[in-house]
Amino acid sequence: MSKLKQLNKTVAFIGAGNMAEALFAGFIASTLVPARRIIATDIRRERVQELKKQYGIIAGADNATAVQQADILFLAVKPQQIEAVLREIGPTVSARQVIVSIAAGVTTKFIQSFLKVRVPVIRLMPNTPALVRCGAIAMARGRHATPAHALMVRRLLETVGIVVDVQEKNINAVTALSGSGPAYVFYLCEAMQKAGVALGLSRAVAGLLARQTVFGSGVMLKTSSDDAAELRRKVTSPGGTTHAAISHFEDKQWCRTVTEALKCAQKRAQELSR
Repeated sequence: MSKLKQLNKTVAFIGAGNMAEALFAGFIASTLVPARRIIATDIRRERVQELKKQYGIIAGADNATAVQQADILFLAVKPQQIEAVLREIGPTVSARQVIVSIAAGVTTKFIQSFLKVRVPVIRLMPNTPALVRCGAIAMARGRHATPAHALMVRRLLETVGIVVDVQEKNINAVTALSGSGPAYVFYLCEAMQKAGVALGLSRAVAGLLARQTVFGSGVMLKTSSDDAAELRRKVTSPGGTTHAAISHFEDKQWCRTVTEALKCAQKRAQELSR
């Protein structure tokens, strides 16, 4: 990976779960933020010590101290923990800092309600492929976050995937599409493997073929100038085997089913946001 000019900022993570690790591992690997300028805290002290040993980051003693040292503060705790964390750190946060939240369903307005000063807040909806630096991340600016704040955060996030800007009102749609999206792909792969077994293949062979097909198709989608519909058309010869399968999907209203499923996910995201 080519080296990037260092950001010269101290980044703190409140919460050190898998997504937090994916993010700061990308920052470190890109050289954008050196490990010595990354602080992590977590209620699981042993988890932070493991990360310190693996990456060389700073194991924060407590949330308030970590906040005081940070230029950029990532809130990476579970949604049900966010209020307690905000009550704890709210008085400590200053207007010079930027807060970045990956807490699902938590609005920038809710976060700002616990802060005594006007702090830039940016809300993210990442997805799990960020763990392998192939993430799809949506970013929404809160009331006090400027384009310059967003650009700085974007530089960080692009070390683990692509970044798109959205209005916060559309975050729940992003959650339904790309936030939950990896599970849909895994579900399809799971179904393909089961179908392969039903057709007479061994589970191991069916699984290997399904995994590689999903992987290879993803690479084609990523690298081709054609959109998904055109790529599909190119492998669907009229009257052929693929056409037979696609026709069955269409008879079963596959696209409508997918749309309805994503609407269910969006609705649930909206319920959680309340």
